[in-house]
Amino acid sequence: MKKLLWLCLLVTSGVWAQDRPALTGVWRLDPARTTSQIALKSQTLTIRQEDESIKIEETATEENGKERKVEFECNTNGKDCAVKLNGQAAKVSAYYNGDVLMVIEQRKSNDSTIRKRMKTSEDGNTLTIEIANLAKPGQKPESLVYAKQGSAAK
Repeated sequence: MKKLLWLCLLVTSGVWAQDRPALTGVWRLDPARTTSQIALKSQTLTIRQEDESIKIEETATEENGKERKVEFECNTNGKDCAVKLNGQAAKVSAYYNGDVLMVIEQRKSNDSTIRKRMKTSEDGNTLTIEIANLAKPGQKPESLVYAKQGSAAK
């Protein structure tokens, strides 16, 4: 009976792990497939995904030529992490909802709460991030689409 229980746990944990999106890698914004009000010339995400944490480095060049870099590391169990986003204190929480990584950013400076839904395509070469400002109900979410870069792309 114990062997059967362990086998069920092993199979179930394998299924849970397979549900998670494979986010590790370097991702470059594909402006042609992006529907966003954000005016960017370019944007690159470097993501390192671990079993219980995620680290995201975002480097962007705005239309006016201004560069910005945002970096944070957080657990993926839904608990808040204190971070700095664009030099401002913020809280970030991340958790998996099936094959989607949910990231919630709360910024005190402008009382905004941003929800990001991160999901990869079946072939693992495309990352889509749906961004919604929860402080503005009724506002249509934006969709940013990224292509996987380098030899890590399948």
